Amino acid sequence: MKNWTLRQRILASFAVIIAIMLLMVVVSYSRLLKIEASENSVRDDAIPGVYYSSMIRGAWVDSYLQTQELLGLKEGQGVSSEDAADYKAFESRLQEQMANYRGTVVTDEDKLEFAAFEKYHDAYLKTQDAVLDLHKRNLEADAVKLFHEQLTPTWYSGRMKLNDIIGENKKVADKAMANIDEAVAAAKVSMFVSLLVAVLAAGFCGLLLMRAIMAPMNRIVQILDIMRTGDLSSRLNLERKDEFGAVETGFNDMMTELTSLVSQAQRSSVQVTTSVTEIAATSKQQQATATETAATTTEIGATSREIAATSRDLVRTMTEVSTAADQASVLAGSGQQGLARMEDTMHSVMGAADLVNAKLAILNEKAGNINQVVVTIVKVADQTNLLSLNAAIEAEKAGEYGRGFAVVATEVRRLADQTAVATYDIEQMVREIQSAVSAGVMGMDKFSEEVRRGMAEVQQVGEQLSQIIHQVQALAPRVLMVNEGMQAQATGAEQINHALVQLGDASSQTVESLRQASFAIDELSQVAVGLRSGVSRFKV
Repeated sequence: MKNWTLRQRILASFAVIIAIMLLMVVVSYSRLLKIEASENSVRDDAIPGVYYSSMIRGAWVDSYLQTQELLGLKEGQGVSSEDAADYKAFESRLQEQMANYRGTVVTDEDKLEFAAFEKYHDAYLKTQDAVLDLHKRNLEADAVKLFHEQLTPTWYSGRMKLNDIIGENKKVADKAMANIDEAVAAAKVSMFVSLLVAVLAAGFCGLLLMRAIMAPMNRIVQILDIMRTGDLSSRLNLERKDEFGAVETGFNDMMTELTSLVSQAQRSSVQVTTSVTEIAATSKQQQATATETAATTTEIGATSREIAATSRDLVRTMTEVSTAADQASVLAGSGQQGLARMEDTMHSVMGAADLVNAKLAILNEKAGNINQVVVTIVKVADQTNLLSLNAAIEAEKAGEYGRGFAVVATEVRRLADQTAVATYDIEQMVREIQSAVSAGVMGMDKFSEEVRRGMAEVQQVGEQLSQIIHQVQALAPRVLMVNEGMQAQATGAEQINHALVQLGDASSQTVESLRQASFAIDELSQVAVGLRSGVSRFKV
């Protein structure tokens, strides 16, 4: 029975109870059949027999008394026609009651008793007919004698036999009632015993079924209480082959899978915490790099503005130089009268050339500083790109929790690429500026040499006036070339300034992205701490 399933146990319990109930029904039905047989015997035999035999005895007595009256033996009265009619009625009632009783005769003993009474009745009728015949022939003495000697004993014997028949029917009725009482008592006992057995069987089966269910249920509840504390190492061991065995197998498999899941979650929480720490360090490093880039961009902007201002001064100076050259050409054409003025103008040109040389030297130095800053920005951009790549790798390791930071790392890498492109453009512009400045320096060197040579030749105004005019005329295109170079330098400075504005915007976006990354890292750190604290309570 230990290997039975719950379904089999429940069906067996109900089968036992139903079998006991069926047994109760069978026993009760048999008792009812016996009671019904006794009731039929009383209804169809005993009670009608007693009733009809009593009615026969009454009619028997009435017939005897009527005969006495016919004979005038009762109180000396004579016989009338009404008495004769009554006699016929009593005789008819007697015959009717005998016919009714004959239908109730069942047993052989009753048949014998009634047959004996019928013999007395036949003898009584014959004697009575003889008495009445003597009475009709007015032989009263013979009639009375026959009445006393034969009719009365026959009537008395018939009456005794009727008493026996009534007694026998009463015995049958008493026996039937005793059988009914016995059957009722037996039915009560059997029903009580059957009910007691049914209750005991139901209680026993219910106890066995309750033990079969509650024992494993209590063990399951104990295991669940242990699980509630976070201990996942316990397993069910019910040693059952029924439905609870299937529950045990499924529960243990579920505990194994849950233990594996919690172990993996614990390892993942440690890995996520480590990754978040590394990402936070990377983010701080990137933030410092972005701050340094912003400071460098600010410094480059200041230098660019100085270059732009210097370029504007150079343009203005070269305009003045061009004007002075034009004036020198006019003065040279005027002849000897403008020689003194030409000498002054040449001095002015000499000073302006020196000033241009100084400005060009400053511009060349600033351009070299910009080149160094550009190299620094390129390194910073490369480092930012590398850090964003490392951040993306760490975010990929973090899985779902690092997805937001992966987007931020991608954005930082895109901004770093834009910074590298903008820095490359600045480097190209700076190289062009350096080339223009070098050309300007060379031109100004040549211009200065020509001015010095002109100054030497001014002293020989007379004989070298034509040469001065030629030199002044030759100087104008060169001044124009220098002016164009200055214009190109001013344009390059404006482009550098515009590129620095874009670089500043990129740096601002980088700083904002790093702030968002820091916020995402803080949230990811909180998630990692929550995950780690959540799975740390489990024991696997």
